[in-house]
Amino acid sequence: MMIDKYFQKPLLWDYMFALLLSLGFSYLRSKALISIPKEEYLYSTVSDLSTISLTMAGFILTLLTVLISFKSSTTKKEKISDADTIFEIFFSTNLYFDTVKHLKNAIKSLSFIAVLGYILKLCLSSSNSHLLFSFNILGVAITILTLWRCLLILSKIIKIQQEN
Repeated sequence: MMIDKYFQKPLLWDYMFALLLSLGFSYLRSKALISIPKEEYLYSTVSDLSTISLTMAGFILTLLTVLISFKSSTTKKEKISDADTIFEIFFSTNLYFDTVKHLKNAIKSLSFIAVLGYILKLCLSSSNSHLLFSFNILGVAITILTLWRCLLILSKIIKIQQEN
């Protein structure tokens, strides 16, 4: 399935897609098919993207903390029985560890986008506004794809609960 292939290396796919999108917009800009917004809008968007990325990373970190807390409150099982709850089964399988790995990577990715945005805002001069434009495209794409991935994971967890 395509989604399984995506989840094998989601950060690679996210950054490849975002980079292609950013390069595509840069190409359109170089051909004068689109124009770059005013510099003040670019800086404002970089700040907004960085703030949104850090906020979302905080929410995902909270979710990860809750999952880890639930895991620590369950007892370790050698064998899964029919009497076990669906969450006890979830916590004793590799699905739990895969979920934790994906959520940790989402936090890292969003934090990277936020820090990169602040660094670019601090270091770039006004003559490099095209780099801020490219970063904004990249940042929006990474943020959306990361949020989508986390929502996909959460919907799978909810689906597991509904099946019980």
